[in-house]
Amino acid sequence: MLAKQLREARKKANMMQKDAAKKLGISNVTLSQYENGIRNPDPETLLKLADLYNVSTDWLLGRFPSIRQGFGRDHKNKATKKYLDLRLLNTLADLPEDVRREVQPPVLLYQVLQLRDDVPITISQSYLPNSLPLKELENILEGVKQNPTLSLYKTLESFGRKPITCEETLVIESPSNEEIELLKMPEHVPVARITRKTFDASSNLVEYCQLTSRTDLYKFVYRFTL
Repeated sequence: MLAKQLREARKKANMMQKDAAKKLGISNVTLSQYENGIRNPDPETLLKLADLYNVSTDWLLGRFPSIRQGFGRDHKNKATKKYLDLRLLNTLADLPEDVRREVQPPVLLYQVLQLRDDVPITISQSYLPNSLPLKELENILEGVKQNPTLSLYKTLESFGRKPITCEETLVIESPSNEEIELLKMPEHVPVARITRKTFDASSNLVEYCQLTSRTDLYKFVYRFTL
């Protein structure tokens, strides 16, 4: 599985084997051995491969990867955002109970409404940990008011904390009255609640996110190995 995924990732990145090997600082022979299953890369090289090809290590290893890429990538030029909230949460009392188990204050709350063709699809509520430069992030993310295409993940990448992998838990529930109003939903339509933990190349948490999506308008597609 790893050999196959490595070949596929390199081809999707439009890279020749010799060019990828040069960027990785290894020989072309070594990379060829990885891609033919003769030998496996060590953990450090595996991270470098994932970073070079812009995929996750879980994807390379065939560990239940999702083909979901995030709202912006899934919907491209049809996707936009609407600012809802942005503020520092400085005490535990400010954090929901489930968030407290993942991050400690201060935490930057970044909440937006995600729209496709101007139709509300998802409420995204991100909690950014204090391992990040929160004040600088707050100033940058304020820009979403004027530029609704501003990307949180590209912003994190600019600080050297590129999101690489994520873990998601999905639950189907009835929406609250506030969610019905924000998403402009018809009656009796459930929502998908996705809790997402996003990690950088060093497996450090860079975002704890709660997503609430309309199930009548958002298609959830996953792919995994058996």
